[in-house]
Amino acid sequence: MGKEITEQLINLWRRSFFIEPFVILFFTFCFIVGLLLHNKNKERLFFTAYFLSGVMLFVPTTIIVVGNILANKQLTIYQEIANTFFEISEFLAFYFFFKKCLKKTVFQKYLKVCLYVLLTSISIFLIGLALPGYKAEDIKVHSLFVNAIEFFFLFVMCLAYFRELFTDPPTKHLFSRPSFLIVACTFFYTILMIPFFLIANDIFLSETAIYNIFFACHYVLLMILLFSILRGFLYKTAITS
Repeated sequence: MGKEITEQLINLWRRSFFIEPFVILFFTFCFIVGLLLHNKNKERLFFTAYFLSGVMLFVPTTIIVVGNILANKQLTIYQEIANTFFEISEFLAFYFFFKKCLKKTVFQKYLKVCLYVLLTSISIFLIGLALPGYKAEDIKVHSLFVNAIEFFFLFVMCLAYFRELFTDPPTKHLFSRPSFLIVACTFFYTILMIPFFLIANDIFLSETAIYNIFFACHYVLLMILLFSILRGFLYKTAITS
């Protein structure tokens, strides 16, 4: 029994070149640090919820796949519900982070528009999951599209941050600012992954090996982002400074 479970785990994690277990460890470690160092700060608390949603996304999915207790569409629905919850937690964490970082009124209004558009898109997607004719293949395609929408909004938020930061010459060393490292990593994470999310399903259907390579790269970028947020937690100053 133990050997069979080990083989299933190896087959599951081989697709991402065994990077997924490290992503799980990163999220778990970040969540623990968040619990210890949130300092009752709203931005840190939302990032802590984001870390928890990452644990909830990856760990139960692994258990379900190993146990093989759900049918294909049921498993897809669970994965996409977990993924959608993760997206909401991620976006809300960055929403309140950027809301504190950005000062201009026009950017504050943009944040609210992004939030309403994303929540509307996610609501439509979740309602669609209840429809019996919603195929598993279509669910995955539409979920990737929602991912692309979220990342596009985060990307533009990063541009707004850089616009404000460099409008006037910075008086503080950039790498001593927790917010700068977080935004820089978010910028590269989103700009590199948006094209992948838009064509991921086509790549999966035609070249599964290439799809797995790109998804492994996605996990690496995600861990770099988590490291930047974790470093921000270790600063005694606010992560939005």
